[in-house]
Amino acid sequence: MRLFIDSVSEGTTLTGLFFVISFLSFAVSETTKSPVGLPLSVPAASTTSTPRRRWVWWLLGVAVLLLVLSLIAQRLLDPWLRRKLEQQVTTQTHGQYRLQVGALHTSLWQRAIRLSGLRLRPAPTVADTLPRVRLDVAQLDVTGIDLLALLRKGVVPIDSVVLDSARIEVLALAQKPTRNAGKPLHEQLPLKLKGLDIGYFGLLHTQASYQPDGAQAQPTARFRRADLSAQNLLISPAGAADSQRLGYAIGWNLRLQHAQGQAAGHQLAVAGLTISTADQLIQLDSGRVRPLGTTSTGQPRVDLALPRLRLTGLRAAALQHQRRFRADSLLIQQPQFTASLPAMGSDKKPKAASDYLKSLDLAHLAVRGGYVRVRGAAANPVINGLELAGTAIHFDSVNAPDAQRIFFAKAWKVALGRSQATVAAHALALGSLHLSTSKGTFDLRSVRIRPPAAGQGKPGGVRVDLAMPGLSLTGLDAKALQQRHFKAQSLVLDRPNLDFTPPVQPPPPFWKLLSKQLGCSDLALVRVNHADVRFGRWRHAPHVNDLNATGKSIRIDSAANIDPRRIAYARAWELNTGRFSAPFDPPYYRASSEHVHLDTDAHQLVFTDMLLRPRFSPIGMNLRKGYQAPAVTVKVKALTLAGLDFVGLVNHGDFRMKRATVQSPVATIASDGRGPINPNRSKISPEEMLNLPVIVDVPRVDLVNGNLYTTYRSPLTPLTGTMRITRFNGTFLNLSNDRRHQTPATPLTGRATTYLQNQCRLDAQVSMYLLDPKGRHRIWGAFGPGSFAMLNSMTVPTKLVEFKRGNAQRIRFDMRVDRQGTTGTMTTEYTGLQMELLGYKDEEVKKTLLKRVISKAVNVIVVRDQNPRKRGELVTGEMKSTREPRFSVFALWRQGVVSGLFNNVGVPQKIAQKLSEAQDQAPLPKSPSK
Repeated sequence: MRLFIDSVSEGTTLTGLFFVISFLSFAVSETTKSPVGLPLSVPAASTTSTPRRRWVWWLLGVAVLLLVLSLIAQRLLDPWLRRKLEQQVTTQTHGQYRLQVGALHTSLWQRAIRLSGLRLRPAPTVADTLPRVRLDVAQLDVTGIDLLALLRKGVVPIDSVVLDSARIEVLALAQKPTRNAGKPLHEQLPLKLKGLDIGYFGLLHTQASYQPDGAQAQPTARFRRADLSAQNLLISPAGAADSQRLGYAIGWNLRLQHAQGQAAGHQLAVAGLTISTADQLIQLDSGRVRPLGTTSTGQPRVDLALPRLRLTGLRAAALQHQRRFRADSLLIQQPQFTASLPAMGSDKKPKAASDYLKSLDLAHLAVRGGYVRVRGAAANPVINGLELAGTAIHFDSVNAPDAQRIFFAKAWKVALGRSQATVAAHALALGSLHLSTSKGTFDLRSVRIRPPAAGQGKPGGVRVDLAMPGLSLTGLDAKALQQRHFKAQSLVLDRPNLDFTPPVQPPPPFWKLLSKQLGCSDLALVRVNHADVRFGRWRHAPHVNDLNATGKSIRIDSAANIDPRRIAYARAWELNTGRFSAPFDPPYYRASSEHVHLDTDAHQLVFTDMLLRPRFSPIGMNLRKGYQAPAVTVKVKALTLAGLDFVGLVNHGDFRMKRATVQSPVATIASDGRGPINPNRSKISPEEMLNLPVIVDVPRVDLVNGNLYTTYRSPLTPLTGTMRITRFNGTFLNLSNDRRHQTPATPLTGRATTYLQNQCRLDAQVSMYLLDPKGRHRIWGAFGPGSFAMLNSMTVPTKLVEFKRGNAQRIRFDMRVDRQGTTGTMTTEYTGLQMELLGYKDEEVKKTLLKRVISKAVNVIVVRDQNPRKRGELVTGEMKSTREPRFSVFALWRQGVVSGLFNNVGVPQKIAQKLSEAQDQAPLPKSPSK
């Protein structure tokens, strides 16, 4: 009715209708006037009974007259009103509309008018201020008209207005607004009426369609049936101002069935829609939005299936008059939503909720069994099994959010089924998600993060490959979370399998990364169970199996980052792992530990069953590096770091502890003399402590039951020489480069005992000022007793020298070392020493004639067979050897011992020094097999 009144003829239909009603009221008023003015002759004098009879006859006469007039008027009025109504429509629309009324019946006594068979048709062309509408109405009933109020042009009460079985076809909308377009309905009433008070208004069994001519892209709409009714419809200024009314009525009821529409490249279909303001109910059944085949560029595409939407307790009047949404519950059942967003977003800023609503109050919100998929967005989320429940939701656009609410609600409960999204070019998949703000719990199951494919993602960016069966968060304070403060009791990560590649550019501190979303984070406990973690891109990227970690009292913010009482933001950490491995000097070595235990409260770090294993053989090392490089294998039963300062280690990389214990270390050094000497300066030197970028401060280091095995293949023979140093036990004090502890008066000192070839005992001591730039230090000790023949396993295959006889009772040495070389003395007490030079021929070590002659000469002329000499003199040898900076300090120690030993047995000092400094060099073989 409103559409027709506004746009068809500015009240044409109602004008004709009220013309009919006005005529009826006029006829009734004329026929019901008092008969005082009628010219009747009455005798001046009569008896009492005569006037009474006359009044009776007069009344009967008037009644008959009224009946006759009514019958005449009824027969003449209906056709006249019918023609008048049709003429009025034509006149008011200037001939652009034609109305046909099949039948019109009025009833003066019932104050009613009934029309049937109404047809309204537009001309082929209509003015641009009028729509093109086709209207067919089977029945229009207006009853209970207050004719006197109509004549007075006041507020006219009407019992009911019922429009039954209407069919409306809108072919085109008005292109220009009329002069009354902005006026409210009560100011557009015909006959200048002050208002209408309709007890019941009904628009029943209505069909309608909007199908404009022209392109198919224009919006269209149609519905098979609609039933609209209103109770106590007061169309007047008072009705418009009444805050208890909605659209002038106390209550509206709409029942819409099988509606369809098309707009913005989408098709809408609704099986049923029920709106009842009296029952405070809105219910939609089987709603569906589908995208059409062709859409404009940059336009979003939406596919929505909504089996049911039910809103109860809606205060519709408050929504209209005060822009305040209040309802009891909103239920959305099994929504299936798919959207494709355009590549480029719109420049228009979307309106905020405060532009439409002043406040929102919803007692309960529930979404059950939802499905969401968004394409074209940054995350491209796909959510299955969406379950959402919110209670006591309150939004106020004027006042600040209630701090006692969680994202405008008293409580939220969220559950997701299998879902996926894209985050920073990583594909994220979840088996399920559960969140309950009232219980303070958050759970993830079957988490899977896949890194970007080759060529995708930010070059040099972070890459994460994660599979995690479960994540559980308890004690979550959701109220604090909306204030950008994360608080929770515990976070448990169950069996995560993580492959993490950090970015090329080092990221900012972790607290800075979180500060964009969170101001502060507090977590009482974090626990990682049975994790498998691998790191990439780093030179020494580790791989940790079966990681079990517990962190206590974790706080992440700028203050916690520099808090000296915290270690990696936590008050304490405890960690246990299975196998821990990492590349060492990649790609040549890999280091591992079968078990790692860390306890920051106990200040302890323990590595168990450590192993350093080379990837290549000795000659393989030489070939790949291009120079001589040993293949070193190290096994350690246990390495215990006690009293470790974890704060300094984490924050500065410093190694400060009270004691380090190396239990049962076994080192195997396999070398091959074929190849050039390493051209690089050796890093294994005391003076290199000055170049360390971190502090190392260990008051005591204990080596317990160590063993060293060396093998060497010289260029002389393909045979491998061996040497063993076993049962090494030593204690070293003040291993430090901290200038407060390492001074010339308090240098590194140590004492050790070991056995050469598991036969000859060695007692040695060391004093070493580690911060001396000249690398000066002292080593002294004693060997013995032992047989010289125990050296043959090394000297025969590598030097073709054999100790035939000779026993050392005691060997004492005192060696001083610096960057230039080594000096010192060696006193060897021995008897029966004889040496023999050998040759190698036909893949066999032999005693050739020439070598025998030379050996005889050496034993007679050079080598002294005993010390003290035969005259009883105890001769001391001179240790002197020049340092080669490309060799480690251990090689220099060996050179000093060799030079002192040779000089002590009779070799001249110059020759002894030259022999000690001799190094094997030969061309590299063509393959490792040779």
